[in-house]
Amino acid sequence: MKGLTPKQHEILQYIQNYIEQNQYSPSYREIMDHFSLASPGSIYKYIRTLKRKGALSAEKKCSRSLSLTEPRKQAEVKSEIELPLIGNVAAGYPIELFVKSQMLAIPLSMVHNPENTYLLRTQGDSFQDVFIQDGDLILVEARQEVQAGETILGLINQHDSIIKKYYPDGQHIRLESISQPPLTLHSEHIFIQGVLVGLLRAY
Repeated sequence: MKGLTPKQHEILQYIQNYIEQNQYSPSYREIMDHFSLASPGSIYKYIRTLKRKGALSAEKKCSRSLSLTEPRKQAEVKSEIELPLIGNVAAGYPIELFVKSQMLAIPLSMVHNPENTYLLRTQGDSFQDVFIQDGDLILVEARQEVQAGETILGLINQHDSIIKKYYPDGQHIRLESISQPPLTLHSEHIFIQGVLVGLLRAY
């Protein structure tokens, strides 16, 4: 089944395996417990999406009535996912966005949140202090919630792009790399554009 996210594939595969083993479908509670989700609402949303995409069907007002629309086929296991390459990034400059992004196939194992992940191509050698070279492709997960020690893509004073390890320090942020002294800024002076989750390099 094409057009599904990795998590949707996992849920679909679980439902199929359950039906094959038990001859009836799992309950929403069993699906929620299997995937350690916090509330039934999350499962309702996934099931609704799988129905909309044509992967599942169910009888109304009937429990354990989920069925695959293609029951004889194993849910497709994807090894790659396409992500948009949206622009170039160089230290000290804003991101140079392409007029039109292009889609590149990326190993699925590198991507945890495909809906919010994009690619940038690095320019120059000014990111070498975080082991990033000219021409590398970096995978960026767009979020502002960052854990200490994660590597961020940030914009200082709305202009200067940086890639550094992030450490919160009260109202300040300490940015670290291997070969340069730490940089401490007030949180108002930096905008976190995302967190680096992977890197691709062509030799």
